Amino acid sequence: MVAVVAAVTPAVPLGYRQLGTQVAGHTFEASNAAAVGLLQDGRVFKPLGKPECGLREIQFYESLAAATSTIAAAAGDAGKAENAADNDLALLAALAEHVPRYYGQRKLVVNQREHTFLQLEDLTHGMAKPCVMDVKIGKRTWDPLSSPHKRAIEQQKYVMCKQNLGLCLPGFQVYQQEQPCGKTILIRHGRDYGKSLNVEGFHQALALFFNVQPAHANVPQLLREVLRQLHGIHSWFKRQRLLHFYASSLLICYDFDRLSNPSSQQNGYHHEPPVTPAIKPPDQWIRVRCIDFAHIFPAADAQPDENYMFGLQSLIDIVESMLQR
Repeated sequence: MVAVVAAVTPAVPLGYRQLGTQVAGHTFEASNAAAVGLLQDGRVFKPLGKPECGLREIQFYESLAAATSTIAAAAGDAGKAENAADNDLALLAALAEHVPRYYGQRKLVVNQREHTFLQLEDLTHGMAKPCVMDVKIGKRTWDPLSSPHKRAIEQQKYVMCKQNLGLCLPGFQVYQQEQPCGKTILIRHGRDYGKSLNVEGFHQALALFFNVQPAHANVPQLLREVLRQLHGIHSWFKRQRLLHFYASSLLICYDFDRLSNPSSQQNGYHHEPPVTPAIKPPDQWIRVRCIDFAHIFPAADAQPDENYMFGLQSLIDIVESMLQR
């Protein structure tokens, strides 16, 4: 007999629904009314976790918003702009380009309980068939305040990929065309799949996610644009000595519909034709953003975040290898 598991249908405010593209993180649970996942209503609503983690994440987003506002205000004053160019505020403001837009907090009642949510940009907005991957960055995923027990647990997760690549794969979804019928199907993999991967398996998972085989018309453009955005994030981390990011992820999103649509193909991202309603520039259907900031700490002795950069460079190397095939 096959067991049938009932779908979780949380009681959420009118106009909100579960985030259909959530591939990792905390989710709704049928057996636990207090477990809350991501919601959406045109924006994404992320529930705060443990109090200390939620506070760190709020402070991070608020600090980015304040830095961006201060730098924008200084832009009209040549003297202030010159002074701000090399300071920490300018560095934080530069990171905002690589982070989902933040719209403040909102309290919502879910399953008869009030929860605080972060209001964030929906990175899949406007995508007809969103492909989404969560990649956790860094060999070390426990923060400086973690207990020995927590550290031991984290060290045992995703061991093969984490220690060799500095990468973990908590989950992803991807659309593909079945051969030879050409029917579009949705494939979803979660953390159990990610934990089973070795280095070769991780490479194969990324090739699956980027639809490398069979090749579509716009796969090279997809890989080039992902690399462009990854290099932008890497450049920021090379410059900054402010923060260390633990258990933070990159969210990679793209629209499968753009891969096999010849009318959307463009000659690279540096020399694009004029944008028309039928043609979207790459950064509108391909987005790579830093997410998950509950475990961010000041950099000790102003040291670079080598842990994060190691994993990020591994990801860049893998994508580059796919582009060179």
